[in-house]
Amino acid sequence: MLGLAATGETGDLLVPGKVVRMRERLWRVDYRDGAVFSATPLDGRDNTPMRFHTRLEDVQPGALPFPDAATVGDAAEQALLLDAYKFSLLHGTAPILGLQRSRAIPTDFQIVPLLMALNAERVRLLVADDVGTGKTVEAGLILSELLARGRARRILLCVPANLRDQWRDTLDTMFHIDATVVAGHLLPALERKLLPGQSVWAAHDVVIASIDYLKTRTEEVLAHQWDALVVDEAHLAAAPHAFAGRSSTDMERHAFVHTAAARCRHLLLLTATPHNGYSDSYHSLFEMLDPTLVTETAFGRKLNRTRARESHVVQRRRADIEAWYGERGTKSPFPARNSDEVIVSLKRSPDLRALIDELTGYTGDLYGASTTSIGKWVAAHLHKRLLSSPAAFRASIDNRLNAIRRQAALDLGDQAARAAADATTDQVFTEDDELDAAHLTARVDLPRNAELDRLNTIKDLAARVTPAKDPKLAELLRLLPERMHAHPNARRVLVFTKFKDTLDYLEKNLSRAVGKAKAGLPDGTRIFTIYGDMNLAQRNATFAEFEATKQAVLVATDCISEGVNLQRACAELIHYELPWNPNRIEQRNGRIDRFQQREPFVGIRTLVLDDALDASLLYLIVQKSEQIRADYGFVPPFLANSDILLYLSDPGTAFRAKLRASGHLQPTLFDESVLLDSDPELARLTEESVADTDVLARVKEESFYGQTGISLTAIEDALNESRQVTGTTDQVERFTLAALRHRHATVTTLGNVHTVTSAPSIVDDVAPAGHRFTFDTGLGVDDPTLDVVDLAHPLLRRLIDLTLDEARLPECRGRVAAHNAVLDTGRAAVLHVLFRYVANADPPVLLEELVPLAQRTSDPGEALDSAPVLSAEPGRGAPFVGDVRDDAAFTLSDSGLEARLDQVAKHRANMLAERHGRLTAAWAEGLADVQPTSHDLVAITLVYPEVAR
Repeated sequence: MLGLAATGETGDLLVPGKVVRMRERLWRVDYRDGAVFSATPLDGRDNTPMRFHTRLEDVQPGALPFPDAATVGDAAEQALLLDAYKFSLLHGTAPILGLQRSRAIPTDFQIVPLLMALNAERVRLLVADDVGTGKTVEAGLILSELLARGRARRILLCVPANLRDQWRDTLDTMFHIDATVVAGHLLPALERKLLPGQSVWAAHDVVIASIDYLKTRTEEVLAHQWDALVVDEAHLAAAPHAFAGRSSTDMERHAFVHTAAARCRHLLLLTATPHNGYSDSYHSLFEMLDPTLVTETAFGRKLNRTRARESHVVQRRRADIEAWYGERGTKSPFPARNSDEVIVSLKRSPDLRALIDELTGYTGDLYGASTTSIGKWVAAHLHKRLLSSPAAFRASIDNRLNAIRRQAALDLGDQAARAAADATTDQVFTEDDELDAAHLTARVDLPRNAELDRLNTIKDLAARVTPAKDPKLAELLRLLPERMHAHPNARRVLVFTKFKDTLDYLEKNLSRAVGKAKAGLPDGTRIFTIYGDMNLAQRNATFAEFEATKQAVLVATDCISEGVNLQRACAELIHYELPWNPNRIEQRNGRIDRFQQREPFVGIRTLVLDDALDASLLYLIVQKSEQIRADYGFVPPFLANSDILLYLSDPGTAFRAKLRASGHLQPTLFDESVLLDSDPELARLTEESVADTDVLARVKEESFYGQTGISLTAIEDALNESRQVTGTTDQVERFTLAALRHRHATVTTLGNVHTVTSAPSIVDDVAPAGHRFTFDTGLGVDDPTLDVVDLAHPLLRRLIDLTLDEARLPECRGRVAAHNAVLDTGRAAVLHVLFRYVANADPPVLLEELVPLAQRTSDPGEALDSAPVLSAEPGRGAPFVGDVRDDAAFTLSDSGLEARLDQVAKHRANMLAERHGRLTAAWAEGLADVQPTSHDLVAITLVYPEVAR
């Protein structure tokens, strides 16, 4: 038999929200795309959306029958059914729909990018908020909203390789978005699951891949349509500065993102450092957002700042956000920062002083003999390693010695000597140090024998600097108990080091110091480590254990200096050595000094050796960057360039000589005029790079720092209304616990923490015995071992599916129920009606809401306020079943009922249109054009008055 589709009459039927009958079941139409449409079954059996072809289906008009007045059910069963219906509305009417599928806890300022997205037909945003403000959460909220509103289905996330797993984990745990990581080493396993002829890029709707993987297969990836593109650390994809030398890597990254951005409807660029000091590179990001934002003028290329600010940029420094909250007298959501440098005296270790002096002599030889920068980089690298730890330095000296011997064997053609050198050379480097370490194998301009003599002397001196003679290790052991004591409720400290060798050295010696009365760590302190070779699962397990330990130290390399949030775990951080990049320091600090830090302040300490080079770096990298932050509100990514670092490594500079001659660090040396006057070359380099006020002023002028025009009041209203519509925490808790006990699970409760002591097999995989959970998001933040059950949690979704499946609509008993209550309105009937609407956007958006409508049973035309009726205090006893059946039958037989429901549907459609127009004025014209499509009378609750005694 040919259905309506075959006769071309399905147009009015296949509108989102319509109820149709096909395959002997009732379905709700979700969307139509040409000859294909999607529909969801309404009878509770396998209510997964499915796709159909119009020419292959017999589609007929459908409607959910009214409840059977003679089938009276239990009030508790009906409450479960109604909650399951409400929580299952994936096409709800909340102002911010994405919150329904998100367990993120956004604060007001994090909603601003989402509201800007709602105000755009095509979302094209540069989110450039400061480090530690939660750009990943802001992006996730936008993606959730795009998915919930049907404005995006296929999403490509282009991220640095080391953040792929972090993004997948965040999308899954915080937003319940199932994303697939595509990478070279994962491809064989992914391809084994494909259909014949299918591409991995077509098989998955949400894909995460590294920018360097994507740039090599542009057409392969973009041959498939993507609705949204997200680029994390987007400054990596900016066009290289025209006169700064264009590396092939930079050009390829920019070329891929530029091409992909042009082919995607929605684009999110995320970076805390969008401006690298060059206007042309900076402007290239805006050209990806909208090519018309940048135009050629007689005076060069110009950015339309007004359009960019209004529609395309969210850029706020921490100070901007704090000022935004301060306007209404609200406490800053960020902790105070207590930071200081700890100067480590070398007087306690003559052996280390002698080693530094000998290294200074060697690096002076390298500088004096070098005709290229290679020798200078060898010198700089060895200085870095010695300033870190004796262990790291000894490893580098061994590597350098072995490299020289290998070079000698190659020159002499001595294969046996070459093999011996290969066998003893330890060239295992982590990603933290691979680039610098490569210099250790390079040829320099020093005579080989002279260099070997120097290195062997240095090696002998380095062997004398044992842990007992290491003043920086001693200072760390003194400092750790003090910093633990500063936070009695979070006695945990994060120690950052650049080098894996130093990490191993610290782990070994800190572990030995636990429980020692003198120069030791408090008894019971645990030592954890995280480094680059650990995978995401291993890192997450370590994070969780560290956070759950009462007193602990976590030693980590820079593999976690980006993309990892540790504000729940600790509030104290120690830089064991100075990284030679001020942005790296700020990235590290941002792991704990960020939004949702539980402690009122964070402590940050930087260990600095009383040595000329460390002192130079202290001024230029730490103190200078702090001064720039104070003056400008940001630290630029170009603050310390390689020329300055190489210059500082040269022991022959006037500044180094003056510091060395002083015998120890003197505060007056850090007065800028004294510092720069003592060394004209350093003054020149500083003026050109570090403190170029013209460049800094240009960055500030061309940036968009400051608050947006969106008020806190509008955000709070949207958040509160969304939570009320989608389901409050109390409603979720009530349903979850009742549904578990309805299925004979045993749950014990202590405060706001619930523990499953026994569970039926049907929920055992999502709530096994011993499972601890809460509905309090704050508790979930404080205790990472607690599972937070939210609207999109697998346990809640399972209970919803089971409830709807067991209901077996339309025959279920829970559709008619009754109870007594303390009322003064007389008998009342509450009709629970599921209204469906379509917002005529492009594409159309399906909206649904479950609305209680109260009326007198004696006069169905007299409407009552449903809230007091449903929330009235329970009365004693139970209504007479015969009365319930009669009143239900009378209500359902009312000839004017359908007309009244139609009127309510029109009225509520107008309310939704007004709400959308108020909050999302510019997001597609159709969102303010809402039309009712269908409605179902899901259930009736009869409420009978009882006078309180």
